[in-house]
Amino acid sequence: MFNTFNYGKEASFWLLVGFLFAGFLKVFIPSNLFYRYLGKSSLKSIFMATLLGIPLPLCSCGVIPTGVGLYRQGASKASTLAFFISTPATTITTILISVGMLGWKFAVAEIITCFGVAFLTGTLALLILEKEENKKIKGEMNLHEAKTDGDKCPTCETFQPKKFGLKGKIWEMFHYGFVEMVDDVGLYVLIGLVTAGIVATLIPQTLIEQFLGKGILPLLIMVLIGTPMYICSTASVPFVAAMAAKGMYLAAGLVFLVAGPATNVSTILVVGKVMGKKTATLYVFSIIFFSVLIAYGFCLVGWI
Repeated sequence: MFNTFNYGKEASFWLLVGFLFAGFLKVFIPSNLFYRYLGKSSLKSIFMATLLGIPLPLCSCGVIPTGVGLYRQGASKASTLAFFISTPATTITTILISVGMLGWKFAVAEIITCFGVAFLTGTLALLILEKEENKKIKGEMNLHEAKTDGDKCPTCETFQPKKFGLKGKIWEMFHYGFVEMVDDVGLYVLIGLVTAGIVATLIPQTLIEQFLGKGILPLLIMVLIGTPMYICSTASVPFVAAMAAKGMYLAAGLVFLVAGPATNVSTILVVGKVMGKKTATLYVFSIIFFSVLIAYGFCLVGWI
């Protein structure tokens, strides 16, 4: 319970930011912008979503309502998955603290790995889910075009632009972010935080230190530990630095910092509920595979 409480305390502020940002996207950003830049099943949309996510200061839980909001505003599955990965894994604060505690070469490897995992996962989703995604986008755009001003679109569950005053828009923003979004994904976030607390309690640190030497095994161990847990990328950098000082394979820390924040039980459950089990399965296994592959590649070339 203590670990769960700490995770909840750490995540609470970023969850509030995420819910608020989701409401802002819904009310103040026209849906056609998301269709134009993120809605198409294309490499350009995936690239844009990856770039959009990297600078945003949202953690593993804060990205959930924002990502779902993007998807419901018209972003494709491929673009949304790329956003779900790139946003929590790298922020300005994470990059700066990585430079200070682990060196600039590690920080560069972290950015490249995060970008690569996000873009490749989106590309894989584009190839596998392209047919059904094209049907979804075509159907939703037809619905949007058919709606008159002020009507509600049943597919994306958003209202078409009304002539709200500023107070009305602010009320709608808070209602969507803190009522509709909380009702939709709140339970899954709670389940994920509890699960993360249990995992953190049951896995002793001595066991981790014992098996984190050289080779591919440390990377697999760290990615399996990090995948279900709620991990804040910025807060995890000191932990990785301390473990590296004790002899942990630095590539294992890189995998942990990229794959850990990019996915957790809460995100997996929400992706499965909103976008389907097939998408959630692709999301998890793609992150595991590409994060290990790219991180180990940096070791082979002697970068870290």
